[in-house]
Amino acid sequence: MTLVRMLTFAAVVLIVAVLMTRYFLFSLTEAFPWLKKIKKLLNFLYIFNFAGFALFQERTFLNTKAAEIVSLAIYFYFTFMFVFVAYGIFFEILILVRRFFKGIYEKKLSSGRRKVIFAVLFLVAFESIASGWSMADNVVVKNVEVKNRKITEYTRVVQISDIHFSRVIDERFAEKIVPMINGLKPDIVLFTGDYMDKGIANPLKIAEIMNKIEAPMGKYAISGNHEFYTGYFDCIEFIEKNGFEFMDGRVVEVGRNIVVGGVMDRGAEQADVFYHEDEKVLRQFKNENFNIYLKHRPELEDGDSSHFDLMLSGHTHGGQIFPFVILVKIVNWYLAGMYELENGAKLYVSRGTGSWGPPVRFGATPEITLIELRP
Repeated sequence: MTLVRMLTFAAVVLIVAVLMTRYFLFSLTEAFPWLKKIKKLLNFLYIFNFAGFALFQERTFLNTKAAEIVSLAIYFYFTFMFVFVAYGIFFEILILVRRFFKGIYEKKLSSGRRKVIFAVLFLVAFESIASGWSMADNVVVKNVEVKNRKITEYTRVVQISDIHFSRVIDERFAEKIVPMINGLKPDIVLFTGDYMDKGIANPLKIAEIMNKIEAPMGKYAISGNHEFYTGYFDCIEFIEKNGFEFMDGRVVEVGRNIVVGGVMDRGAEQADVFYHEDEKVLRQFKNENFNIYLKHRPELEDGDSSHFDLMLSGHTHGGQIFPFVILVKIVNWYLAGMYELENGAKLYVSRGTGSWGPPVRFGATPEITLIELRP
């Protein structure tokens, strides 16, 4: 990422954080007017907005248990603020609309009613974090069945995606998902991007655990956008140490008339890494094979679906936190689940196995996907 993009990103994040804090303080002082007397003291809350930049430091930063707690606190703070403001905007729209009914409603809400609104927003934001933290750890197995005449033998494919190993998703998470994956007895394991972020405290331990995944026909992985934020070539090395064959720009025959092809995430363009065009991979697929196309982002160009039978993607996390899912759906046409494409092809978008940022999920359960290929 260039310096200009980094500064732009930092500026946008800071502006959004300041606006969220501003709305929180507005809601707080409107509900409790006496707090306006100490408004200068309350303004110190703005300082916490700069704490978020600590999360973007190099791996050498925050590698202890105490630092993990600090990371969680920062993540939870911003998640709380986001949910509080997101629902708060809804209330403010209702308040604005009611002003059109003059003579029925007073223009300004009383502090008593503002107290009720503040209490509701506070409880909703708190509940979203509390239940979402538990939900993020509740990884479920999603079963999907695909029938195709090109499949010569019943085959079990496990897709995992968007783990985001980091300061807060560590070897304990690996210890949780590896037995789940092996319990599905996969023939093939496919990882569809965003394996890691910066700040992993014990990468060797994670690699040791993830190497225990058993798949007789192979374990294959592609890059996601976070591989380029973290350092593309370092990520390749780490993922391969975890027992996966890296598939960016490659097509491999894995047996049983099944071919797997993977493409590099387009984040390469922003990271000044050579980016191969997806078409170069798609053209290597042969029509007589059952072709599985791995692409991190669920994006398609006209005619792409004529080259593959099954496309596997991730990236969206299914929205991860409601109401953030609304924004994610606007940006991504394919959000989560199975989609029927042209030419009989299918696209499956995983909700992701881990979480990005705060280890919180609300309305989008994390998953390990078992795809049963049947003749």
